[in-house]
Amino acid sequence: MINTEQLVFFLLLIVSVGLALWKGGAPERWGAVVILTMLGIAALAEVVLPSGFRRVDPFSLLTDLVGTLGFGWLALQALRIWPLWATSLQLLSLSAHFARWADLGIPPLVYAVMRGTPTGFALLALILGTILHLRRLRRDGSDRSWQDWSRGAAGSDRFHANYSKHW
Repeated sequence: MINTEQLVFFLLLIVSVGLALWKGGAPERWGAVVILTMLGIAALAEVVLPSGFRRVDPFSLLTDLVGTLGFGWLALQALRIWPLWATSLQLLSLSAHFARWADLGIPPLVYAVMRGTPTGFALLALILGTILHLRRLRRDGSDRSWQDWSRGAAGSDRFHANYSKHW
């Protein structure tokens, strides 16, 4: 039986991934791919090794690691703030596994909440990022997606013109 929290999570999942794939820029679409990869690992985990929340769940740890690394890569590469938020939230999920591993007396329910809640907020960050992308498109007519890490880019006139326009 599905509970209210699960229903809200799955609605957020559908809205965030659907909106990002439909209307998002490249970073938002990649964020949706990160979420879908995490979902695929979690779905496989339920078949192979269902979680009991009493010990560290290795598949959930892998899921949160994939989310942290995926959003972390986006935070470094994308000209967006939301991947930084999503990375930070996934780090919170990772910390739940380390707290469970260290056996700090964390009840199973608390471990479950610590593992899952940050990812729900990462979905909200993806929705907000997609909405802000659409707003910049409407306001400016374009929205640069990626950092330009090439040598001298920060000193170029093109960089300053594009960068200051968005801030």
